[in-house]
Amino acid sequence: MESGPSQAFREELTCFVCMSYLTDPVTISCGHSFCRACLHLSWEDSQLPVQCPTCREPSQQEDFRTSIVLKKLVSIARQAGLMKYLSSEEHQCVTHKETKGIFCTENRIYLCQLCSDSHEHRGHRHCPIEAAAEGQMERLLKQMESLWKKIQDNEENLEAERRMITLWKNCLILREETIRAEYRTCYPDLSEQEEEHIACMKEEGNYYLEKLMESEAMMVQKDKQLRDMYQELMAMSQEPYVVLLQDFDDIFRRSKSMQLIKPLAMKPEIYVLAFNGLGQIFT
Repeated sequence: MESGPSQAFREELTCFVCMSYLTDPVTISCGHSFCRACLHLSWEDSQLPVQCPTCREPSQQEDFRTSIVLKKLVSIARQAGLMKYLSSEEHQCVTHKETKGIFCTENRIYLCQLCSDSHEHRGHRHCPIEAAAEGQMERLLKQMESLWKKIQDNEENLEAERRMITLWKNCLILREETIRAEYRTCYPDLSEQEEEHIACMKEEGNYYLEKLMESEAMMVQKDKQLRDMYQELMAMSQEPYVVLLQDFDDIFRRSKSMQLIKPLAMKPEIYVLAFNGLGQIFT
């Protein structure tokens, strides 16, 4: 178990929320630092001013810049852990008894220098393991940023759709009251036609209401899928570099594919056309 300066150093680079190494670290007004994703999730449903997860000091800040120094220190610590893992006797190159310091991007495996120069791997793309790990982490952070934006966009569309559902229900009630008032005023003897007209109006109105509710349900489902994927990416960002180098490609492809499918809200013109039809009492 680590002790002394080494343990203290790690503690300073640990996020209080997830208790893992800081990922894309940001520092808030009180001076405490957290993973950007951890702040996103912990502050998402909070009203301003939000509070620091550590000291509970209020903070009005919403947009953050990555703490370059902390990010570099975390990178150094993670790279040290990766090299310690690879330089251990059980993970050294079996053939040449050397540390595996090269990453083969074709086969997704670690190689020593001599193996990377061999006929089997000579034509493959290679890079130092530290650089490969940093590259994967940057890909992961960009994917998380893109996915978070999709989550926020979907949330805005969902709220807009819910407002439209409420508005639509109120409009249907108002339309029925308007029709009844017009019949009472102008055509008091046509009660049967009044009920037929209201029934027709409700049928058409409920058709559009069902479409709105279907759209809302799709957005709710999409929200869950996006958030589940974001949690997966968060978990991957907290893994050691040795895991990130080998296991990220699958989740990266799934995340990219998920973001291509976007539920669309119903177009406002549909509501206008619908109510133009509903507003015609007589043809």
